[in-house]
Amino acid sequence: MPEWGAVSDHGETSYASAVGDFWRARRRATLRALVGSLTRAKHPLLSFDDVRRKLQAIESQSSELVDVPIDAIVGSVGRYNDFTREFFPRNDSDEVRWSSVRQAMTGQSGVPPIELYRIGDAYFVRDGNHRVSVARQLGNRTIQAYVTPLNTRVRLRPDTSPDELILAAEQADFLARTRIDELRPEASIEVTAPGKYGQLLEHIRDHRWFMGLEHEREISKDEAVTHWYDTVYLPAVHAIQQHGLMRGFDRRTVTDLYLWLGEHRGQLWRDLGFSLPPETVAAGLSRGPALTPAERHRLLSGEGNLLVGDVLVGLEGGASDRHAFSLALDIARSDGARLYVLTPVDRGELADEAREAGVEAQFVTTSGRLAEEVLDRAAFSDIVVMGNTAAAQGLMRRSPRPLLVAGAGAGLPRNVLVAFDGLRRSEDALFLGAWLHQQRDCALSVVTIAGSAAAGERILARARAYLERYEATADFLVGSGPVAQQIVKLAGEAGADTILMGSYKHSAWLESVLGGVPGEVLGLWPGNVLFT
Repeated sequence: MPEWGAVSDHGETSYASAVGDFWRARRRATLRALVGSLTRAKHPLLSFDDVRRKLQAIESQSSELVDVPIDAIVGSVGRYNDFTREFFPRNDSDEVRWSSVRQAMTGQSGVPPIELYRIGDAYFVRDGNHRVSVARQLGNRTIQAYVTPLNTRVRLRPDTSPDELILAAEQADFLARTRIDELRPEASIEVTAPGKYGQLLEHIRDHRWFMGLEHEREISKDEAVTHWYDTVYLPAVHAIQQHGLMRGFDRRTVTDLYLWLGEHRGQLWRDLGFSLPPETVAAGLSRGPALTPAERHRLLSGEGNLLVGDVLVGLEGGASDRHAFSLALDIARSDGARLYVLTPVDRGELADEAREAGVEAQFVTTSGRLAEEVLDRAAFSDIVVMGNTAAAQGLMRRSPRPLLVAGAGAGLPRNVLVAFDGLRRSEDALFLGAWLHQQRDCALSVVTIAGSAAAGERILARARAYLERYEATADFLVGSGPVAQQIVKLAGEAGADTILMGSYKHSAWLESVLGGVPGEVLGLWPGNVLFT
């Protein structure tokens, strides 16, 4: 016995059979409602007026007769409460109307096309709800309809849930307020949680206000939107992608991560005292103590030349502060970097110097535990600069970023000697030496201290092969005897202003207890020492 009503020899359905079909459809509606209440997966038929208002859709003046997929019909103009999402009838009182349509659809007279509105890829019944219901129960895949499209800024899918509709409505409002889809057609700004588009609007409003202060004039809404997108949002997105922050956030969008970075920026500002740009936060949250081999290769192969974007300088209130601040200021000015200053002294004179140098600088007053305060912030910088102090000596091994200890009046590195022993951190030093040679045109020497000339040459062969790979030239020196004294002696003979070094044989733990080679070099050398 067939599930649906019996058909006569003429292909027509009897009215009694049509009534039976109606009650089968009603039972399915009841079953769907029960399952939905148990699973909490309720997907009601959508209200056209509600959707049109939320998505700010505008009706066009034309319509066309087409075959429409029945599965794409998700709502109704006035009868969205009378049918389920699958168009099963929900009211017993619909029996006569539904059964009559069921009988007519297999009769000789047939039924006229229905009328639909289209928003995005979803359709809403303007006239013909019962015809859609019957056609769906008959298993038809399509139905003929006069379709009137409505224009909106966002796409609506047939499987859109009520929660997704809320997001789509918020996105439509965001696009209408900002016009970013017109001002920057390539922009793709989507979030996955309600309320986030409102946060984006707040970002733009704040950006507009600060632009007005900076330029001392009224900033138009369009100007603020494009400037925010170009100078704030896009750099943050590029940082998110560059540092791989999307890994582990498969169900989130890059805009979600942009807002997440903004929240971290706010927390870091409260904790650290510095207002960090999104790209700096992204780098600090994702990057390890050293660049990866692939990142180094790209830099040394000429695919990028910006190694320093954020400089952190720690001042202790002593005589060496002047050397440290001047060197940090020179680096920031040379590389177009931002400068973050930890200082126990009055910042007025230092701020004036930074302003005159055209360097963006921020200042935080320290509490007296300089080494720990530097460590708290070092991950969000590219290089740490300090004077030759006890705090600097305590950070030689602990800093997650290269530590540059400023010598008396040494200035920017021009002639660099790399102390190389073949261990990992001295390989970090060799990379920095090669980069300084390529990008800053620094003269380069590589030295190793060994028990014999042959042993020294074997160690230097690795350094020579590395530098030749990137067409970097250097003088190679072998010394013997007390390691620190020999490094300082050869650096002086080479005319170096900066010694660049990482590990040198001893373990980090042992050197933290006994001092070791880096500490001895720092005590003997009057110029700059850069620790990786």
